[in-house]
Amino acid sequence: MIRPAIPDDAAVIVGLITRLAAFERAPTAVTLSEAAVRRDAFGPHRRFRVLLAEADGAACGIVTLLDTYSSWAGAPAMTVHDLFVMEAARGQGLARRLLAEAARLALAEGCARLDVNVLAWNESARRFYSSVGFASLADWLPYRLDAEGLTALADNR
Repeated sequence: MIRPAIPDDAAVIVGLITRLAAFERAPTAVTLSEAAVRRDAFGPHRRFRVLLAEADGAACGIVTLLDTYSSWAGAPAMTVHDLFVMEAARGQGLARRLLAEAARLALAEGCARLDVNVLAWNESARRFYSSVGFASLADWLPYRLDAEGLTALADNR
């Protein structure tokens, strides 16, 4: 079953994102707290959305979504920020079902597109996203400013 997360799912959300980080070779990178999940996924100024996959009454998969905007299309857009299914639950189509529900949500909100970033080394994820219709944007490369970089740039007036 795929369902929207609720505030009581905060611990489960942190746990699944922590497992995703470990899978993505960054096991100590997560500093997300349950309080941050409650504030940012369910508070008055929501910053992200969460859908959960459940099997046998337990959460075993997650997709987090960010609301964005396509200035070229002049319409809302959405980004898949995290997609993860626990190893024991893989092969049951849960990732596809999570993405299908994300696509329905994006369409219901009038989104022009759904974006995702994939680690270059994660061949299985790249194949999966291609198999459900995502196109690789080979000419685009992601860049990021971390907290230190943000501060440095902001201080360089």
